[in-house]
Amino acid sequence: MRSGGEGPSEENESFEATVPEESVIVISDDEGDVSLGLGNSVLLIEDAGDGSLVEEKKVLEVLDEEIAITFSKKAHVMPHARYDCSTHPFVRTEQETQIPIEVNASFCAECYCYLCDKPASECSYWTVFSGCHCNAHNKSKYWKEQRDGALAGVLTIFNLDLTEIDSELREGGNLLESFLSELPPVYRQYLEGTVMTRDSIGQCSCACHKAKRRYKCNICALHHAETRVHTYKQVHTLVIDYLSKADKESPKTTAVMLLGAAKELVSHRPLPCPFLFKDPTANFKEASLHLMTRIVTTLQNLLVVANYPPNLHEKFVWFFQSIPLPPHCYSLINCLNVLRWDNCFLTSVLAGQNLSGVRTNKGKKEFLWEPMTVVQARVQRLGNEHSYRQLVRYLNAVRSTNMAGLNFLKQKLCFYMCKYGDFTSAAHSLLQIKGMQGSISSLLTPAQFELYMTMLRTKSCPPGEEPAGQELCTVHEGIPVKKGVLVRIALRILFCNNKLLYEPKCWSALVRIWCTSEHLSKEGKLVPFCIYEPDKILQRMVMEMSCSILDELLRQTNVHLPDPFHKPSSWIAAELILIVQAVVRFMMTSLSPLKGMLELVLSFGCNHWALSLLIEGVCFMQKLLFNFINNLNKELCEEEHNVIDVFRTRGPVYVSQLVSLFLLHINEGLRSVGFHIIDILLRNSSKIPWTPVLGNNLKNSVLSNGSSYLGSAVERQKLVANIESLTAQS
Repeated sequence: MRSGGEGPSEENESFEATVPEESVIVISDDEGDVSLGLGNSVLLIEDAGDGSLVEEKKVLEVLDEEIAITFSKKAHVMPHARYDCSTHPFVRTEQETQIPIEVNASFCAECYCYLCDKPASECSYWTVFSGCHCNAHNKSKYWKEQRDGALAGVLTIFNLDLTEIDSELREGGNLLESFLSELPPVYRQYLEGTVMTRDSIGQCSCACHKAKRRYKCNICALHHAETRVHTYKQVHTLVIDYLSKADKESPKTTAVMLLGAAKELVSHRPLPCPFLFKDPTANFKEASLHLMTRIVTTLQNLLVVANYPPNLHEKFVWFFQSIPLPPHCYSLINCLNVLRWDNCFLTSVLAGQNLSGVRTNKGKKEFLWEPMTVVQARVQRLGNEHSYRQLVRYLNAVRSTNMAGLNFLKQKLCFYMCKYGDFTSAAHSLLQIKGMQGSISSLLTPAQFELYMTMLRTKSCPPGEEPAGQELCTVHEGIPVKKGVLVRIALRILFCNNKLLYEPKCWSALVRIWCTSEHLSKEGKLVPFCIYEPDKILQRMVMEMSCSILDELLRQTNVHLPDPFHKPSSWIAAELILIVQAVVRFMMTSLSPLKGMLELVLSFGCNHWALSLLIEGVCFMQKLLFNFINNLNKELCEEEHNVIDVFRTRGPVYVSQLVSLFLLHINEGLRSVGFHIIDILLRNSSKIPWTPVLGNNLKNSVLSNGSSYLGSAVERQKLVANIESLTAQS
């Protein structure tokens, strides 16, 4: 081949080219309109004669100055459709299935059946009457539909194009076909029934058995008479196993398996049965409804969680709607009308453009109303995608017939709000959520109460999708809860929930949280916080204010807090004093013996001035003080190892201040607590390396520097001996 406008050279040299001996074959697209050659699947170059093989180079013809054919060879015929055969002519018709047309039944060794995709010699329907595959070709609508049906198999019931069928859908079709071959024999057994008597299912309770009559009454005879019954249990068991296998497959495969099973199940018919079985899976209507409900709920979840293409989503829904459901399944008719994620109503809610979940369409109000299975699936997917802001908007707007299930999901709204940093809204959500019956506060457990208060206090949130665990991590920056708001909400929650109100652990947790820094460590851990002790006048003033504040909090949340609760220099101390007064009130009204007093004392951390206020509040009631001291000493004995671990962590300064607080008190019972702590330290001195430092600190704080020990001479002598023992430890 040569391009250009020049002819042969002066020496009349011919243009030559070396061509390999391989055949030249062009395969065209089935749908193309290639007019070269005889058909659409093969293009042949005519034979140049076998003699051309003898010469390595041979010039055949120069067609023009642009193109020259230098070599040709007869092509090797490759496998092809019958209608493209170059050996046997083919006559095309739109639809002829009765007999072969002219010579269409003839074929060469490489001819393939258009429908079966196998050699024509192996086609079982090549010339069969009313079949005649030899007449099939790709230009006929009828034969193309037949071919598509043959290739798609059982998937043709879903009206899928061949381009839409991938490996997952095909696998679902294969598993469905296998199930459809296993089900008929089992269903046939149900139709045939089994001969049995009533007493084989349940014991006869007729009076004839008790009276031992010779002749049985009619009722008893009927009970023992043989009758044919139809039990659906074997069908139910087979279908349940199949559905369980489907749940383990990919989303597309599962959908095909479930929809195909649903179409088959609705074709089953109930048969009369003289009595009902105790096992619901044996009764046709109950078992059938159970199976269809399971299929529908799984499909609802898949339509939300799985990323089906829009066309496939619509075809799945259309297929289910085309199934003629029996009367006992009418409640499932519209169950698959699930809004797609790109639905304008749903997207407006998720984007925050419609916060109420209500819109007006053609003068009528429409609500965002979805089944609980769909709501759960949307919550799961939004949570997995960390779309917490959209998740909160959705839960606030959506409605469902299952109010209990919806309220259960709304319990985590506070957690989701903390995930994206809206701590103020999260705090208020614990007390009131629009559209929710009751409040989250009435459902909280002590562990959840502590976790939520810690999250709101430190602007943090645990990892994962559940509000559980003690490890906290800081979320992205958000607006913190305003001063005075969180303490009011915390106390209001306790007053609204009696389970929390009379649980000592909740009060200990509340004190511990307010004695913790608002900022976590770099590792995401809580940091103890020492609050500067306010002057005595401020302490007394806040304590007097606290009584009326607590009375108001018993009735409402929006209680006005005085100036000390808003000043930067005193607000945190004022809140802690308010909490201390609330703890004293709890101890006064507690009906059961006081428990958890050791945990309460340790929860104050290094804020001994606040612990002193608590003790002073208890001292006015002798019975309450007696119970407090007895329980504290008892718990010191029972939890000695835990006490030592806490002391070792907090160090000698903390322990000396705590012991001094009790030893310097005027009440003999409270001084006994100090002696008890020293005895514990002496017994475990080998585990504590800093006991000498502790002894010296106690000398300075209790026995010297003008401190006047208020105990008797005997007590003082014992105390001196104990302190000397601590100092002498090595």
